[in-house]
Amino acid sequence: MKVDAITAGDVDSFLDGLLQDRSHSTRNRYRTLLHALFNPAIRHGYASTNTVKGVGKFKEPEGRIKFLLGEEEGIVRDALHPDLQPLFTVSVHTGLRWSEQLTLEWQDVDVLIQQIRVRQSKTGYTRQVPMNSIVRSVLLDVAAMRRTPNDREEPVFACLHKQPDKFFPKAVERARKALLAAGRDASRLEGYTWHCNRHTFAARLVMAGVDLRTIQALGGWRTLAMVQRYSHLAPDHLQEAVERLVPVSVGPTELPENFESGGSPSPGVS
Repeated sequence: MKVDAITAGDVDSFLDGLLQDRSHSTRNRYRTLLHALFNPAIRHGYASTNTVKGVGKFKEPEGRIKFLLGEEEGIVRDALHPDLQPLFTVSVHTGLRWSEQLTLEWQDVDVLIQQIRVRQSKTGYTRQVPMNSIVRSVLLDVAAMRRTPNDREEPVFACLHKQPDKFFPKAVERARKALLAAGRDASRLEGYTWHCNRHTFAARLVMAGVDLRTIQALGGWRTLAMVQRYSHLAPDHLQEAVERLVPVSVGPTELPENFESGGSPSPGVS
């Protein structure tokens, strides 16, 4: 079919046909691809409108947030090759994306003021990422191994892998087997990817009581909505928030005499 002859009904019929052996999420990915393909067709005059706009998408459930606890972090790190362990530790403690880590140069690192500069993030903005004492210690160790100490453009991490999926799944599997062999729960490592290090970073900050706006700035998320999915991980922090509504002067001695301990007035009390 010629592209200008394709209707929204044709697209809808094709996508619905995928559901025979594919999920709603996969159908959505195909729709996104078709929508992108129409845009250059419009630019080059082969079509006047993007007919895929008229085709709806299925609502997808939010995926489970996967993050590591302290013990699990250590086991995964030990399962990695020693050359990759600093890369992993910095990832967990800064929330840097894989691409941001690989493009990091020594001119972007200041261990004196404990700041890492991300010159261009995924969102296209520059941001400053503070380093904690663990990251500072790791980077000092890495700096001691530099081949060209005077080269400010030298990459911080000399990684031979272009993508983490070339090595990380195998390390996670080794860590999972180590946990199982020790009789520990290994369910958190199921489906854990390098990108989940950002989840670990954000989840730990939330559980430490850090506000979402600050976490958004630290991790370089474009919108607050992208960080709000972690908010349920801080039940104690939320409990403290609602307790602030209780006046300090209110105490048990000020309750009515006929107020029952169960929290409701006795019969006859309005």
